[in-house]
Amino acid sequence: MTDLTQFNKIFSHTTKNYLPKSRANPFVKWVGGKRALVPDIVPLLPENINSYYEPFVGGGALFFALESRLRNAYLSDINLDLIITYKAIAKQPKQLIRLLKEHESQHGKTHYKKIRDKHNLDDPVMVAARFIYLNKTCYNGLYRVNKQGKFNVPIGNYKNPNICDKENLFAVSEVLKKAGIEYHSFEFIEPQSGDFVYCDPPYDKTFTSYSGNGFNLDDQEKLRDKCVQWSNSGVNVMISNSDTDNIRSLYKNFNFNNVQAARNINCKGNGRGKVGELIITNY
Repeated sequence: MTDLTQFNKIFSHTTKNYLPKSRANPFVKWVGGKRALVPDIVPLLPENINSYYEPFVGGGALFFALESRLRNAYLSDINLDLIITYKAIAKQPKQLIRLLKEHESQHGKTHYKKIRDKHNLDDPVMVAARFIYLNKTCYNGLYRVNKQGKFNVPIGNYKNPNICDKENLFAVSEVLKKAGIEYHSFEFIEPQSGDFVYCDPPYDKTFTSYSGNGFNLDDQEKLRDKCVQWSNSGVNVMISNSDTDNIRSLYKNFNFNNVQAARNINCKGNGRGKVGELIITNY
């Protein structure tokens, strides 16, 4: 679906801007996040969405853009600290904000290293506060872990990082009341006919260190197989990925849509800029 009039009709929404203003925005920066691509993705959505599934939720940019139009949503990821953070925001926003304000007041190189080295926290709210604090203050907002699953990104050079965005965190908490939030792999979601699954996995031949195990070509093949299974069950599926021979071969029986996305994570300045990506659908 590419016609804007159709989109407005489907969602019973008639304003000049076809994207309704969300109550909440992504609460973390995320490598490969889709905030800038939402205007390209929305016209490609299926005509009807029963329940919404996002099994590589990351920063959740598409979910937050669509939340006012969704009846049910199921968000999941294999990044445990991320999912703990989503749940803490949903259930304990006041406690989380209090801890973030403490991080904000103490922020500096010494405090950053001290918090970065705390890999075994037990309290979910403390885990969430650490996660957001490091995300807002680390180099390029880059989430990267080593093979032991330990976060290892150096501090960024920010003069005044927005560590505690109180207003948005309360808005996110309210929005997440409609969402199921789970820690598991994409293989364990159970969409039904008429549901919509949006997959935004680590991209082929790009940065994949979101977890200790990475995401290799075998994983890409497992995801493709799962997308075929969902498709055969009447589920509408959309996948974002690199425009590579591997991905075009894996999804040769699906439909390809080309988009230009900004890539800002590169140690060399000339390696950043617009790159071609694919939005793949089974409809």
